[in-house]
Amino acid sequence: MIKIVSLHVMKLLRIILPTALLLLSACSKQQDISGSKDIIEATFEEASGTKVYIDGEYKQHWNADDRITVFKGGGAGREYRFMGADGDKEGSFESIGEGEGGSGEIFAVYPHSANTSLSGEALNIDFPSTQTYIGPGFAPGASPMAARTDGNHLTFKNLCGALVLRLWGTGTVAGITLQGNNSEPLAGRLEVLCPDGAPQVQVLSQDALTELTLTCSPSVAVGDTPENATEFWFILPPATFEKGFTATVFDDAGRSFQAVSAKRIGIERSKVLKMTPVRIEPGNPVSVALGKPLPAWRQGYLDIHGINGGRGEAFYYIFPDGTTMLVDAAGGPQSEYGYTSGIASKPSVEISCGQVIVNYIRHFAPVVAGGRIDYFLATHYHGDHIGAWRNGYSTYRWQPVDKNGRPMSSANLDAGGFVVNGLPDVGMSIPINKVIDRGDWSDRPSVDYGDEGSQKRYANYVNFLDWSARNFGTVRENFAVGRTDQLVQLHFPDAYKSFVIRGIAAGGNIWTGSGTSVNTNYVPPASECLANLVEWDINENIYSCVFHLSYGKFDWFAGGDIQFTGRSTHSWKDIELPISKVMSKVEAMKASHHSTKNTNSAELLGVLKPDVYIAGVWQDVQPNPATIKRVLSASPSVKIFTTNLAESNVTTLTGEGVDVSKFSATQGHVVIRVLPGGGSYYVYVLDDSDLEYNVKAVFGPYVCK
Repeated sequence: MIKIVSLHVMKLLRIILPTALLLLSACSKQQDISGSKDIIEATFEEASGTKVYIDGEYKQHWNADDRITVFKGGGAGREYRFMGADGDKEGSFESIGEGEGGSGEIFAVYPHSANTSLSGEALNIDFPSTQTYIGPGFAPGASPMAARTDGNHLTFKNLCGALVLRLWGTGTVAGITLQGNNSEPLAGRLEVLCPDGAPQVQVLSQDALTELTLTCSPSVAVGDTPENATEFWFILPPATFEKGFTATVFDDAGRSFQAVSAKRIGIERSKVLKMTPVRIEPGNPVSVALGKPLPAWRQGYLDIHGINGGRGEAFYYIFPDGTTMLVDAAGGPQSEYGYTSGIASKPSVEISCGQVIVNYIRHFAPVVAGGRIDYFLATHYHGDHIGAWRNGYSTYRWQPVDKNGRPMSSANLDAGGFVVNGLPDVGMSIPINKVIDRGDWSDRPSVDYGDEGSQKRYANYVNFLDWSARNFGTVRENFAVGRTDQLVQLHFPDAYKSFVIRGIAAGGNIWTGSGTSVNTNYVPPASECLANLVEWDINENIYSCVFHLSYGKFDWFAGGDIQFTGRSTHSWKDIELPISKVMSKVEAMKASHHSTKNTNSAELLGVLKPDVYIAGVWQDVQPNPATIKRVLSASPSVKIFTTNLAESNVTTLTGEGVDVSKFSATQGHVVIRVLPGGGSYYVYVLDDSDLEYNVKAVFGPYVCK
């Protein structure tokens, strides 16, 4: 029998501790051993000269039926059971089963486990990857202790420290997963050495687990203010989170929120680290109803809206803090006016493509946007992305204006005039703070550079930017390849630190995957491109601005109109290949170049492996059958969404063995809404036949991997 006079256990009914308060330890004193029953007396270990008590009365207690494992004289471990009651401050441990007590050096471990072993002077202990919420505090057996002595006193010492998340806001918590942002080991098989001083603890690499889960059953309502934030305790082996950590909070409905710290944080043995209170506000996707307008964005959401006007591409982003970005502004000629595409304008030919975008943004824009667009990103200089030019622009009802924006009978490009189509149509209605593009066309000319109509299209774009700078203070910048400090949150960046946009490529320059280093030599220099415009036939598409967006565990790839056309003649025309070398799996992607032919290569798709694939379709050759087959090959369970689908292309796709009925949706605005923290997301398809934006279909929730 082991007699306990005064003791410590690292599992309690209640814990009240200030930040960085030392956890408790206990000491044991060995008395004479007789037969198979041992008696060991114990007293508290003092830390920094001060005893620490941690229940509601600032005192610690044993729980009935506590178990420990004791090794004596190199023998096998034996299980001992506490014979007292819950709340006892002293009591007795009694060995279970028969056997000799033995003598010599003693090792002991709390809590007991049949898998605990002793090899030489090293204890090996299982540290599970799942813990159970006890509030406030941690559950019985969650925090292990170990002891070693060759004398009469056995001193138990803590092996772990504690990280305490303090959450407040709305909703309940059913569980939390914790991960280091640098994949630090958090659980698995521990190796413990017990010298005279502090124990030395490490997670064995072959058994290391990098995710720890705290379960709450029943779920726990969080406090409604920072002052009464609910505490959630994680017991952790000593470790350093070199790049901080991410805690993903789940409610009963599987919705999630992420609390992220990007700072270097150390977990020390026997110490408690309490984090600053974090507000959680889980999404409420159940409020989305079919046939009703999509509810407005809320702070913490990431919204990605694929706007369908049937004339090109436009994606509107609302960042978690309310910062807004429009990527491209469709301006292709309407099929109703002689441009054969097989796709009808949406919602009708009476509304210009620019005004389709304007109406959409005005409907969904957050209040914090202040009636402006924070960023406009022009991926490249084609008409279905920035606004087209046609000499017969009056045929398409495109209004010409002078350099001051006054309506004219014709557009004098040389005098700064322009036609209102695409981006000018949007930017004259909604002020734009910053325009970002691949730089001056001459920096890396494409074959379009030598075409008169294309030159007018670019001049139209530049003239509008001049007007916007004079009237709205719009600033133009080159797209920053390799950097993450250009497209940033402007309102509450500290609230959503896991949100990042990195520039991957633009103008033929490509991020190397290391820091902010950029490969500027993949495509020949501007002088060579200019000298070989006709012979090389360089497509403007390969110069598209490409970016990778991440929010918590959610990843999104947007590649403009990148393609691999012509790589057999000039390998550098395959701009997708080097991009594939710096990318990894994503949850969702915008189909490159509307999912037409010779784009979305097997190499790139094989890396991205998207779960959701959204194609902004506006011609009857989109999507291309071979391209769709590559998508399905890379991701067999992918959900495919197209904003349009021409009937003539249904026949083509079907004839090539593509089952269009397996597409998730083929008509409408397509919206991805990532819930707070970036742990899960929904896809909504909205009716594009009017300006009500009613929900036609709901897909999800999808859990981010």
